Amino acid sequence: MKTLAIAAVMIASMVAPALADCDTRKEDEQAVCAGKCEDEYVRHKQDMMADHAKLLTDRKACDQKCGCPQNSKDL
Repeated sequence: MKTLAIAAVMIASMVAPALADCDTRKEDEQAVCAGKCEDEYVRHKQDMMADHAKLLTDRKACDQKCGCPQNSKDL
C-alpha cells in the first residue's frame, strides 16, 4: 500500500507541470501574463540605449511572477 501511495505521488508530480503550461499562444491568464513579459522584453531589447542587464533581470522577474520561469531560462 505504501508503494502505491509513492507511485501516485510520483505520477502527480510528473503531470502537474504539464497542466501549468506557459504557452503564450493560449488565452489563459498565465499565458497572457507570460506573453506580456515577452513583448516587453523584445520591444526594449531592440533599443540600443537600453540597459540590457536590467532588461534581462526584469524579464526573469516578470516570468517568475507569472509562474513561468522556464520561459526566460535560455536568455
